[in-house]
Amino acid sequence: MTKKKTQIFLSAIAFLFLLVGTIPAVAQERNTSHTERRADRNFIRQKFDKAMSQYETAIKREESELNRASMHMKTARLYFMLRNYASSSEHYEKALEINDDLFSVDDLCNYVDALRFIGEDKKAEGICLNNAYKNIYSHYQRYQNTLDALAMRHAIVEDPGYIAKKLSINGPKSEFWVGNYGNKPFYAMSFSDFNDPGKLFFHRTHYYALDETDEEEMEDADSKPKKGKTPRYYEYFRRIPVDLQNGPLSFSPDMRMMVTTVLEYGKTKTTVDVADKATRPFRTQLLYSTLKHRGNRYSKYQPIFPQESGFSYAHPYLYNDGNSLLFASDMPGGYGGFDLYVTHYDGYAGEWSTPVNLGPQVNTEGDEIFPVLYDDRLIFSSNGLPGYGGYDLFSTFYDKDGVVPGGVIHFPYPVNSVFNDYYMCPLTLHTAYFVSDRDPLSRDDIYFLRTIEELGAEQGQPFYGMSEEAAVMGGQLLLSGMTETVVPESVTLQEHAPKGLLLTLYFDFDSYVLSPESIDRLNHFISEMGHYAFNELVFDGYADEIGSEQYNYQLSERRAMAVSDYLRQHKVMVPFSVTGHGRLKLSEKEVNEEMSRYPWTEGGVDWVRVNRRARRVEIYNK
Repeated sequence: MTKKKTQIFLSAIAFLFLLVGTIPAVAQERNTSHTERRADRNFIRQKFDKAMSQYETAIKREESELNRASMHMKTARLYFMLRNYASSSEHYEKALEINDDLFSVDDLCNYVDALRFIGEDKKAEGICLNNAYKNIYSHYQRYQNTLDALAMRHAIVEDPGYIAKKLSINGPKSEFWVGNYGNKPFYAMSFSDFNDPGKLFFHRTHYYALDETDEEEMEDADSKPKKGKTPRYYEYFRRIPVDLQNGPLSFSPDMRMMVTTVLEYGKTKTTVDVADKATRPFRTQLLYSTLKHRGNRYSKYQPIFPQESGFSYAHPYLYNDGNSLLFASDMPGGYGGFDLYVTHYDGYAGEWSTPVNLGPQVNTEGDEIFPVLYDDRLIFSSNGLPGYGGYDLFSTFYDKDGVVPGGVIHFPYPVNSVFNDYYMCPLTLHTAYFVSDRDPLSRDDIYFLRTIEELGAEQGQPFYGMSEEAAVMGGQLLLSGMTETVVPESVTLQEHAPKGLLLTLYFDFDSYVLSPESIDRLNHFISEMGHYAFNELVFDGYADEIGSEQYNYQLSERRAMAVSDYLRQHKVMVPFSVTGHGRLKLSEKEVNEEMSRYPWTEGGVDWVRVNRRARRVEIYNK
């Protein structure tokens, strides 16, 4: 076997092992038949038609009902990766009929998407209705986005300030990324028929110069793809080692260092593994390479910093003169799925710092990928923030200290759609390239975007990252001590009675449980009530800005109810009125005051603590 064929063979194996990450923890090991193993080998060798036929045969020969369900699930995923959505939905349906415990949230979303893509919306609606009561789905934003995409709840209307055109260079393969080497733009194309639904990496990537100007693209956007593409090793492409050509790259300003996502291979075998995630035999790493002093070739590549076994690191983006690196990873300590991280180079120590999570304002229990920084704007993709469906593109402001407080802006249509819109490369504040798979006939395509307003300018109500509940339930950071006990301010009943505000109580992150301090203050409140006349007590509950609007309304109401219930239990018989107001935005003065109470740490601002004052219940005398 030639070196090139060996690399393709290993790449195929690694991609297929990605299936491992999509099966729930309840999955069990099972014996595979001879026919299934033959299908696995053919699939790895990219003989897809033959492989899928053998999988169908293996299902028919399987005597165990549970094993047959697992085979249906495996076959459904493989068809989905080949974009054969009709066959994928058929096998998802059969797996669901036999054993719905096999389904993860992502599986159900893929099943609904497969039905959407073949026009079976009514059937997709039925699947959603049958599973809407399950907490695993109702608390997962990607599922909510999938429902919205199915119902078209967002009433997507093209924004007149945004003009997007598909480039003429797009063809039947996946054009998935645009980068710069110096001031020379180039783009990446995957020649593999695999389709990673997570958009984590791309096999058999070739790089081509992007010579067309913005104006030419806008005028020629509807023409047929051009023939005679630039040779693969045109100028600087010759310097990129073939083993590094698996996806996006990032270069330092002097072009002496390159960081890229590379597949790391564990034990190699010829089976398509769908076992528990813990047995996953591969990961992606961030490796770097430097130009040698003699010659124009890059040195041997190596990890840019220590990376934990069994987890993936991807989508590098160098900034700050090459001394800071943004990337995506599912490493331990995140909020679930892939999160965005940053690391900085320490010139004295000669190494990169421990990666720091960018926090719950941008990271969610879903996946955040493809970070790009342009003119203090952090642009990234997420399927965990409220969007139209699939991955959507978002923007927020970012400075030397990290994500700037405030909302995350969702780009309007035609940038975002009900499909996957997952990468943006700004050229100016009014022009950019972005990538979308909205055209099913041509896979992933590059689009040129021109805007009237600046990229990232606020479009309506900003979104915020994770819900408080999801951060605690799915985020190891918060389970490791990020919640706090609030020290109450000294507020007496008499001071606020003339204004109607009697008492303010604060709550811990994602909690409506009264703290010991709040209970002491309520007891004091009860003891003083005999000195005042009350017509009706009003309890107004609030939550901070982190999380979805719907969840925070519920949480704020529960907080107000917890206070009123305590007073009821202590025989306070005044008429009550309880209202949950949802998210409360602190004033600039309040933010500054709270930031002075909790100084910045090495990891940046602890916004959970800074927003403590918003997590409150106010008691008024009506």
